[in-house]
Amino acid sequence: MHPSRVLITGALLLAGISNAIAASSVDLSVVGKITPSACTPSFPGSNVVDYGKISAQDLKPALSTPLPDTTLKMRVDCAATALIAVKVTDNRLGTGYNKSIPSQPLLSGFGLGLASNDAKIGGYILKISDALADSIPGEPIESKDGQTWFDAWDSVWQPGWMRSIKAAAGPSIAPKPLQTLEADLRFEAWIAPSRDLPITEEVQIDGNATLDIVYL
Repeated sequence: MHPSRVLITGALLLAGISNAIAASSVDLSVVGKITPSACTPSFPGSNVVDYGKISAQDLKPALSTPLPDTTLKMRVDCAATALIAVKVTDNRLGTGYNKSIPSQPLLSGFGLGLASNDAKIGGYILKISDALADSIPGEPIESKDGQTWFDAWDSVWQPGWMRSIKAAAGPSIAPKPLQTLEADLRFEAWIAPSRDLPITEEVQIDGNATLDIVYL
């Protein structure tokens, strides 16, 4: 910190005190809400995307190798109608291989872990389709902070963002109160170029993410 800045700041504070009496106390508020409606996320059938064993000979040496697209069923059940969103967190953050710009981090996708040589094994992106709110087709929307929402038709679900179902048409985009949420969670995955991986040994694909319910 520059000494001149300290002196200037002090002079400004003294000038302010000379014109007004500073308050001797300030209030602190602790707020929040206890919701009466608990919601539970689940993957009916399975919560594992298993690509089985992939031969190293089938991998491209200098380009990423796409894996078959896969879909899991996602469901949220609430005890009563609630205003909620689902937030996704990448538990392998920083391990995603960017197939478009390999030198850049994969910001809009998820990682598949690191190989024994610390190379990024690959990555995947998530999308939502065929969303239902209380068995009625709905339009997915997304938000970073739960305040400002955007349409999310066929767009990538980014780590750290939350998704919900759009309410009826209005002046702004907002989530819809619901008791059940169902959707297809689509996976588009790829493996990094084989030249970067220790293919003389078995490499374990290790993607992992968490879905959390956020009460709005």
